[in-house]
Amino acid sequence: MNINTVIFNANINTRATRLFEDGYSIERKSEDTLVITSNEGTKYEVDTFWDSCECPCYKNHGTCKHLIGWKQLEKVQAEYEEHLLAGAPAEDEEFGRAWYADRAALRA
Repeated sequence: MNINTVIFNANINTRATRLFEDGYSIERKSEDTLVITSNEGTKYEVDTFWDSCECPCYKNHGTCKHLIGWKQLEKVQAEYEEHLLAGAPAEDEEFGRAWYADRAALRA
């Protein structure tokens, strides 16, 4: 493993932990198939059974932030949705990111 590979992996892992905070959302199509949508609306299908993703990064490198971060994204999105169902205000998109940052601080 060379230094470029180490830097690439560190970058992918860091970006994977920030999916929700960066405006991504997740939707289950089936037990093993997810659709992850970026804040710009780009959608990538993730197959959790085969550990694959449709994104260019996965096609070029065999790994990506979507594949690494989907479990955390699903967990945090569910927590956020529960929070909203409990009656919390959601005035704008920034509320979700601020809420996530507060939750992350509590976990640290």
